[in-house]
Amino acid sequence: MDLSRLQKVLSFFAHPDDETLAAGGTLAKLAAGGAEVHVAIPATGIHSRRNVLDDETMARELADLEKDCHRAMTALGVDPSRLILGDYPDNEMDKFSLLHVIHWLEEIIARVQPDLILTHHLFCTNKDHRICHEAAVVATRPAPGRQVAILAGEVPSSTGYLRPAQWEPNFHVALSPEQLAAKTTAMEAYRGEVRPDPHPRSVEVIEALAKVRGSEAGCSLAEAFMVVRAFG
Repeated sequence: MDLSRLQKVLSFFAHPDDETLAAGGTLAKLAAGGAEVHVAIPATGIHSRRNVLDDETMARELADLEKDCHRAMTALGVDPSRLILGDYPDNEMDKFSLLHVIHWLEEIIARVQPDLILTHHLFCTNKDHRICHEAAVVATRPAPGRQVAILAGEVPSSTGYLRPAQWEPNFHVALSPEQLAAKTTAMEAYRGEVRPDPHPRSVEVIEALAKVRGSEAGCSLAEAFMVVRAFG
């Protein structure tokens, strides 16, 4: 798959920061290469605290989170106007039918017309991640005149933790130091999400993982994915 030939890309990861952890460097590379990058995030996390937040506080926290998302998109070189936030509850997306999520995603796909979707791997510990993966696969079933490739990325602290692990990356995207720096800057835009080393969401581990994935691909830095669907 030649990423330089892609015109439109849709990032579909469950929660704010998942897209950065799994594919931040790749999104920065695609955006810099001229691709039109859209980012859909179905579950903000704020709605899952509806039992302890009043409406005014929830609205304020949602506004703050949207600002964080915009800062992260800007760091990655993605137009913040191409950010789509849903209102599914964090870690409770299974309260809705899979069909409900598929329909939400299908509306976005119809509008964006992506060549590629980046999403979660199926074998993540987080239920929301697995739902997103399944929804992406169903919503992009190939048909005449419609072929959408899918790459599944890894979210540190979730992907590969469901044992027996079936995370076996077979597609690597080489990153420049600047693209990795954009990824860590975007991650830091999500206030409260970066953790101290050696947490999987620490800057140090994010950088170390990029080196490991790069070593697997014969380059200095990389992000890794599994090919779910691709077309030649």
